[in-house]
This record gives sequence, structure tokens and C-alpha cells, in this order.
Amino acid sequence: MLAFLRLHGQRLRLFLHSYGRSLLALFFGLLFPLLAFVAIAAEVYEQDPFSFERPFMFAVHAQAAPPLDRLAASLAAFGNTPGMLPVTLILAACLYRMRPRLTYFLMLSLAGSVVFHAVLKKVFDRPRPTLWTPIAPEADFSFPSGHAMFAASLVSALVVLLWPTRWRWAALVLGVGYVLTMMWSRVYSGVHYPTDVLAGALVGLIWVMALDRLLQGHRLLASPPQSESR
Repeated sequence: MLAFLRLHGQRLRLFLHSYGRSLLALFFGLLFPLLAFVAIAAEVYEQDPFSFERPFMFAVHAQAAPPLDRLAASLAAFGNTPGMLPVTLILAACLYRMRPRLTYFLMLSLAGSVVFHAVLKKVFDRPRPTLWTPIAPEADFSFPSGHAMFAASLVSALVVLLWPTRWRWAALVLGVGYVLTMMWSRVYSGVHYPTDVLAGALVGLIWVMALDRLLQGHRLLASPPQSESR
């Protein structure tokens, strides 16, 4: 019995050593965000109000100042589809010089977010908040936030691609800061509820992590075919 436990204990330790990080990435990068999004989306679909949202939005708006207004307006212009297109093309061109497959992954990450954004807006058709005059008014529906989704998709894709390099922690820290700033700006501008931006960021993360798993990870994407390595 003891020999059996020792044998299987060793196998379990080897399994966790080999796949522990992958399992953690799968849970925190895909399964947990998916469950969180489903929980938020179910309440939004049923049109059940979140009691914390209005007080939170008024608390954010209470810090209004001209420099913050200009920052929020700049992020509004930069973070939409037309604003993200030049940035995506520049990054794609740089990655293409290194490895074409990296470019394909980046482009798929952003293109998928555009599709999910358009579809989910139509499904939930949540009206925009009308608590104050927005800095940069929007005409479409509110849930989920496209700006937060595009930011999370871009950052997640870059972190996935840079994870095998020494730049991974810099990309992660700066990327998370950028996503949080974008989320704040949409609430501060008065065009999104907090759950809109949270759901948008979750969808962006879920899509990129699912795409990474579907394509068997960035190592497969980054590795050149045999014909290129000769």
C-alpha cells in the first residue's frame, strides 16, 4: 500500500511539475473569466440592475478634472476600431519580419474581438447610461465595452507572444495598466457601466486564450516550419 502511494505520489508531483503552470493558465486565463462573464451576462440579459454601479460611477465622476477629461477623450478616440487599426497594422508588420505566424495570431485576436463585439451588442442591446453628459457620446449599445475588449485582446495577444522572452513581465504589467486605464476612461466618460467594461475585458481575454489553446499555444506559432530552419 505504501509503495502504491509513493509511486502515484511521485507521478502526481511529476504531472504538476510538468503541467501545473498550464493548468493554472487554463483556469485563470479561460475558465474563471468565462464563468465570471456568464454570471454578469445573465444578469444583464435579464435586465437586473447591479446596485453598486450607479454609486461607483458617481464616485468616479466626482474626480472629474480637465486633464482627466482630455485623457478620457484621447482614449475614446484611440481605443475604438478605427483608432486601433493603425496600431495593429504596425505591430503586425513588425511581427511579420520576425515570424509570419506571429502576425496571423495577432490579427486573428483582434479580428475575433471585432466580431464578438458586434454580435454581443446586438444580443444584449443594453442602453447606454444617462447619468451625465458624456465626454465622447456613443450611438450604439452599451454591453459589452468594445474599447475594453479591444484593449484586453491586444494586451493578451502580446503577452502570449512575448511570454517565452524576457519581456513577458514588462508586457504583463504595462498591459494590465493599459487595460485598467481604458476601463476607467469608459466609466469616467459616462458611456459605460462598470459591468460593461469588465465584461468587455473578460471577453477579450477569453477569446485570445481560447485561440491560443486552439492553435496549440504560442510555441507552435513561434516555431518555424522545417523548411524555414534549413
